[in-house]
Amino acid sequence: MRIEFTHSRGQEYFRAQLRADAWRGVGPTLMLAAMLAVGGAFTALSDADPQATVFGVAALVVAILLTLRARQRFVGAVTVPALWHRPRTWSITEDALESHTDLSSQRWTWAAVQRVEQRPEAYLFWQGPVMFDLPRAPLSTAQESELQAHLVTLGLWRPIAAVTRTAPPATDGA
Repeated sequence: MRIEFTHSRGQEYFRAQLRADAWRGVGPTLMLAAMLAVGGAFTALSDADPQATVFGVAALVVAILLTLRARQRFVGAVTVPALWHRPRTWSITEDALESHTDLSSQRWTWAAVQRVEQRPEAYLFWQGPVMFDLPRAPLSTAQESELQAHLVTLGLWRPIAAVTRTAPPATDGA
């Protein structure tokens, strides 16, 4: 087996890969901002005390600032350097996964791969916390089928069709 292609990964590709972690990173800040906004609004609007109104407005301002900071952190987490968009060549063989640009290269033997995750835009090959991504867009249907068959052979892939469900026991109607 030999599958080889060159592809440039765009910003949307990386955004899709990094989005979940970015949301986890800003989630607590957004929750705090929401609580401050609700509490601040109730405090500012429900009490005739001027100090409570000032406190409520201050809480709303802090909530807005926290939200803006969370957005800035989210955008920073899903935006990658321009170098990552350079054309990269991937090569998949019976022995290894490889990719390279004019600046870097990466090679993993199949023995190093601990698990495989299929996403709509990519296959993710994991070795502990380190990940090797393989874009799906450039793969033909035949190439993707060949890759999946190889992954099954290696014990890294279990096709959904191979999952069998036991039929419920037959009843005699009694």
